[in-house]
Amino acid sequence: MKNLKKAIALMAAFAVAASVLLAAPTVKAEWEGAEKAATLEGEIQYMHSGDDYEREMYAGVFASYMELAPNVKVEQMYVPSDYYTKLQTLASANSLPDLFWMGESGIRQYYEAGMLYDMTPYLEEYPQLTEDIIDGVLDYGNFDGKQVAFPKDWTSYVMFLNLDLFAEAGVEVPTNDWTVDEYKDIAAKLTKMTADGKRVDVYGTAINNYRADWINWMGNFEAEWFKDGKSNLSDEKALQGLGVMYDLVQAGSAPSPGTVSSTGDSEDRLFIIGKVAMYPTGRWGIPSFRAECDFEWDAVEMPKGTTRVCPFICSMVGIASTTKNPDAAANVLSYQMSDEGLVQVMGSALSLPVYNDLMANEDYCNTPPSAEPFINSAAYLGSDSQLAAAQTGKWSEYNSIIYSNLSDAFEGNVTLEEAAKNIDEQANTTLFAD
Repeated sequence: MKNLKKAIALMAAFAVAASVLLAAPTVKAEWEGAEKAATLEGEIQYMHSGDDYEREMYAGVFASYMELAPNVKVEQMYVPSDYYTKLQTLASANSLPDLFWMGESGIRQYYEAGMLYDMTPYLEEYPQLTEDIIDGVLDYGNFDGKQVAFPKDWTSYVMFLNLDLFAEAGVEVPTNDWTVDEYKDIAAKLTKMTADGKRVDVYGTAINNYRADWINWMGNFEAEWFKDGKSNLSDEKALQGLGVMYDLVQAGSAPSPGTVSSTGDSEDRLFIIGKVAMYPTGRWGIPSFRAECDFEWDAVEMPKGTTRVCPFICSMVGIASTTKNPDAAANVLSYQMSDEGLVQVMGSALSLPVYNDLMANEDYCNTPPSAEPFINSAAYLGSDSQLAAAQTGKWSEYNSIIYSNLSDAFEGNVTLEEAAKNIDEQANTTLFAD
């Protein structure tokens, strides 16, 4: 029966992929840039990363755009690996493509180097770009009042649940209003030892030493973990949030990152093969779960502390300041972000639209899993600390300091308090020194 379920899931996933990749998109006239598109000409280079599926999706977007702009050629520069190394190489050679992706935390370096075109006038020309956009998402690409990068999507952060393991353990499935204390209790109940009692067979949950996890947990306790230009993880509320992850590992309800590595798998693989009952991750996991999970599964919002924060994990689109055809570049971006452009991408379930109205539309926020946790999380997306840290231009180095020290804590080498103190001292005496 389970093999049959898996086969059906795989066939369904492939059917969805085929329908997106092979069906000719319907080009509609509602897009506000269509009239101008017909008057434009020239060649635009568009550079992006992702897997081969994303390459095919964006090829479809560009093909449907060129139907409306027959004198514009969009050259797709797909980089399957080492994307940011390639981007830095092109930046150093002053040969950036017309349009390219950046992470939400990596924009300042390009802005300060004068490599990004100010899109502000185009936001006025194409009002649909910002109409009904989710609060706060534009801020990550705005410097000195200039919109130099635009959020193409976001990926959410929710808790995925193995419903079969809940049923086997006789544990009630949580709802979106559950709390951190309930989460810890459920994780303990779902943790199952091997028959000889010598090791854990199924973990109740998992943690990731990844920015989305600790941004979420600290935010859920209203922590100002980056304050006044300084790292502030020693803050009492920050420690309370990080303590959720730390306590789960110490209690044996979640494997440490080192334990996961020793299995030869990853946290998401352990969820897929039924060795983790609850798994916090982004929407990017859904295609794999749909195709491979041999059990019933769903998702709920992350458990609430004193509040909720959903980390803003996003790719931003920039227009190079060296572009010779900014009007065409902006027109391509406008089409990509239109309803007609986004519907060709969102069917994959890899990400979510940055528009409130589309979040409530099944074509853009499709199921399974349940759409409600994703729709709800858009209301508390991002935080002041994340935005401030992201805009320092030093996020990569800061993230490395946090990662290495939290790893020491999760593996039991230092206390959580010691790890937080080390993070603040290292970051504030090097990256954020006055």
